[in-house]
Amino acid sequence: MAEVKLDAQPSQAYAALEKAGDTRLLDAIDDALDILEADPGDAQARRRSFGGGRWGVPVRDRSDDWLIVWERDTEADDLVVVRYLGTDPFA
Repeated sequence: MAEVKLDAQPSQAYAALEKAGDTRLLDAIDDALDILEADPGDAQARRRSFGGGRWGVPVRDRSDDWLIVWERDTEADDLVVVRYLGTDPFA
């Protein structure tokens, strides 16, 4: 089990979704974060490799394609840091 921490940008993006009341997309993001927390080595958590230990998880709801980019903390192997949360530029 790992701890998931959001950097400033992902935290702001998540808060904006909460404020907008976008529950479907938030639910999909929460499901992806739960997978990261349970097992960052899970294939669902490592769908895209960006090199240098950064991984991407695409998150989709009915109308939006988003991306979570994350990496393990270099000093604490049980800490996952989300570096980007936003629209998927590759979708």
